[in-house]
Amino acid sequence: MSGRRTAHEEAHDAAQPWTLRLGDLAHDTAAGKAGVVVDVPGEGVYSYHLRPEGAGGEKEWTAPKDGSTLRPATAQRQADER
Repeated sequence: MSGRRTAHEEAHDAAQPWTLRLGDLAHDTAAGKAGVVVDVPGEGVYSYHLRPEGAGGEKEWTAPKDGSTLRPATAQRQADER
């Protein structure tokens, strides 16, 4: 899974609530950075785990299991460009 999504997938998802999946690129508003989702809440996992894109020595971090601080990274990049 590359975490990259096509324009068609993103347009389709705009009409539906965003559901985080493994490999998605997400912007964590609490941490102020984007990362790749490497683990999702479920059996034995109590938060989202993210790894910096490219992972050049930066540490992984966690985000709340309700996903309240996570947004699609493409949406955040578009907001930053405005």
